[in-house]
Amino acid sequence: MKERQHENSEMIRLWTTVIVRVIFLLAGLLIVSWLVYEIRTLLLLLILAIFFCYLIAPIVHLLEQPLYIGNHEIRLPRTVALVLVYLLIGTALFVGFRLIWPPMSEQISELAKNMPKYVESAKNTTNNVVNGANSWMRHLKLPQESRDYLLDHIKDLAGSALPWFESLVGGLVGLVPYLTWLILVPILSFFLLKDAVSFEQNLIALLPSERLQKRVHWLLMDVSRTLAAYIRAQITSCLVVGTVVMIGLSLIGAPYPIVLGAIAGLLEFIPLIGPLISASIIFGLTLTVAFKTALIVALFLAILRMLQDYFIYPRIVGRGIKMHPLVVIVAILAGAEIGGLIGVFLSIPVVGLVIVFYNHYLAFRGIQNLRVVVQPENAEGEVVPQPMASKAAESLVEQ
Repeated sequence: MKERQHENSEMIRLWTTVIVRVIFLLAGLLIVSWLVYEIRTLLLLLILAIFFCYLIAPIVHLLEQPLYIGNHEIRLPRTVALVLVYLLIGTALFVGFRLIWPPMSEQISELAKNMPKYVESAKNTTNNVVNGANSWMRHLKLPQESRDYLLDHIKDLAGSALPWFESLVGGLVGLVPYLTWLILVPILSFFLLKDAVSFEQNLIALLPSERLQKRVHWLLMDVSRTLAAYIRAQITSCLVVGTVVMIGLSLIGAPYPIVLGAIAGLLEFIPLIGPLISASIIFGLTLTVAFKTALIVALFLAILRMLQDYFIYPRIVGRGIKMHPLVVIVAILAGAEIGGLIGVFLSIPVVGLVIVFYNHYLAFRGIQNLRVVVQPENAEGEVVPQPMASKAAESLVEQ
């Protein structure tokens, strides 16, 4: 009897401990979720700073390479290399701005001046389409109820296009307060790159075991490689698409090729939705000028999209991120539902990092073996496993 009472008390104590731990865990998750939501703007700023780090890291690594003059080795400190990189970027931006801004400002002024005319032309085109659809349905001898139903839907679709465009412009105008981030992002990136090695060392030193330290070390390297592959692929795609659209629209004779090329290049950074928005803007604006030109532009954009998605982009991103196209689409749709435009922007790198974390979790648990390259023995006779790159923080610069 006493043994049974002891077992019951032990069971009660065990379940009480489990319930208390679950309650504390849920409370902790709620608190962390609330904090993340409250500082979401700061987190986005840090994410953009990290993206900028990966963008300029290869140039920093190039300037850090030793230079041999006679028997002397000259190596720039990390801080000096960063300052030189920032000076180079500032000079390039200034020269590019001086070259591109005069024709771009002229086209922007002309576009703003002619915008009311384009809006009126779009309304007239919409009315013509509705009237043409009505005549076409009469020719097919459709019932009156079916014609009214289709015409109402066509009118609703056409009427929602202009408010959608106005809301898009209003959303872009609402981003003006974030222009100060153009200063904050490079400043944060400077300190992140400058102290990247010490950040990694301090983080790994907090872990209790050597095995866990090695695993986190390799995890950070894979995270660095994945983010570097994605960011550089996106930046290269923006430059390629923006340049090709600018040249293509100029050859076709579409209006405002420099402005529309810049819009296409900037929106290319947002997966899936960005190219759709830029294509809609370009086609809609060209449609107000000439229908034939708009069809040629639509064909040009469709061909460019296929080449970009199936030929150019896979070769740019290389083997950095491997995801099935269905996973990419589902990730983008989920990101749009969770975080809107920012969710779309972060969806692919987040899924890529989740895959990296999951693979390392399996390897840490002994379920899956990671491929490593083994170096020769060190001075103490120990065999040192060498992962895909050197240190995680150094691979951030080397990539």
